Amino acid sequence: MRPTALALVVSILAFGASNALAQQNEAAAWRDVAQVIPLGTKVKVQTTDGKRISGTLMRVDGDGIMLKRNTRRPEPAQSVAFADMSKLERDKGGNGTNIAKAAGVGLAVGAGVFVSMVLIALQLD
Repeated sequence: MRPTALALVVSILAFGASNALAQQNEAAAWRDVAQVIPLGTKVKVQTTDGKRISGTLMRVDGDGIMLKRNTRRPEPAQSVAFADMSKLERDKGGNGTNIAKAAGVGLAVGAGVFVSMVLIALQLD
């Protein structure tokens, strides 16, 4: 009984230590990522509990980052610890606009103007 209990306790401690070490390594990796992003950049953060935060990066320190949320009403800056992060990325901020959409809209407007001019020219005769 005693060797079994000892093996169980050792395995539980080893698993807990490896899990804590993995969390420390992940937090260090998020710190390295955050330090490369320039202050004032719009970023998106997802926490380990699934909460999503987007805002302007204000500060990066040893424990986490500080974000100023992009909202209509002013809100206080929010701190997020590196240990609580599951995702950190720059906000592309394109709002879904790209060259293909702009070309499509321009083509549609041009076609509408052309058809209108042809119809006006046919009515003048």
